Amino acid sequence: MIRLLLVFAVMLAFACGGARSAKLDLATVNQAQFTAGEPNDPTLLKAQILLDRARFSPGLIDGRLSENFAKAVGAFQQANGLR
Repeated sequence: MIRLLLVFAVMLAFACGGARSAKLDLATVNQAQFTAGEPNDPTLLKAQILLDRARFSPGLIDGRLSENFAKAVGAFQQANGLR
């Protein structure tokens, strides 16, 4: 059973080798500027990270708008008395 799992894990690692995410380094995130329509927006990524650190989970941290991100922003605003 353990060998089967090990073989499966190795096959999965080889299969996923070609699927890599976009490179987002620390400097890109910290120097983020707003640009509409970008698939992985560094500004949104930074906002998601900051919300998550403040204990308002935005869901998947990927630099994209989502319903969970909007809910996290709304909860953060409500908790801090912001409009």
